[in-house]
Amino acid sequence: MKLTTGPGGVEALAEEAVVAACTLADAADPSQWSAGAVENVAATLEVLAGALAQLDPECAEILSVVPAAAAAVVERAEQAAAGASESARGRATTGTSAALRQALAAHGLTQARVHQLGAALVTVTLDAPEAQTLAVLLDRRRDALTRQARPGGEDGWGAGPAETAAAALADALRTHGTGAYARVLASGQVSAGLTPQTAQAVAGALTARPGAASQSTRRGLGPGFRGIASR
Repeated sequence: MKLTTGPGGVEALAEEAVVAACTLADAADPSQWSAGAVENVAATLEVLAGALAQLDPECAEILSVVPAAAAAVVERAEQAAAGASESARGRATTGTSAALRQALAAHGLTQARVHQLGAALVTVTLDAPEAQTLAVLLDRRRDALTRQARPGGEDGWGAGPAETAAAALADALRTHGTGAYARVLASGQVSAGLTPQTAQAVAGALTARPGAASQSTRRGLGPGFRGIASR
């Protein structure tokens, strides 16, 4: 390997690269790196290693570890960024569940159980009378909800008090977002499933409207609900 000592463009560019690298190293600390910055620096290392590898085969062999190391660093940075994003989404979802729980309690639905099942599903479990109360609070078509059954028993309407409450709640939830459902459990309670977005919309709707006492809301719900509540 023969090296020249005279001044030239490569020496000037190499000196600029050293100055830039020193400036970057002085400015950056572990808290300031982003995935994009890591990727750019890793790419720079790989390019410089490739340039030095042209000196001779032995140098190429010595520097062959640089591309793999740079790729590993980039992958680690991407995983860390993804983990931070997932953690932020988890905190947001927890906040949504808490907001929904508080909104239900503000309307007297204190026995409702709100659970977060993964990142895409929030469930609410209520007694049948409370499920019907929540449906009345949410549904914009209150005249339809005051009826205890719909002709033909479609989608659970008219099949029984708990089934009717589940059908009413499912209809009401769908006005606040897609993908919501409600079903009757073996215990006779009603369990509703919502996306976090729908749960947030429901909490907002409950908070935006004046809270009515749950007992006054339940009056006039029709026969059958009193019996379920006393089980």
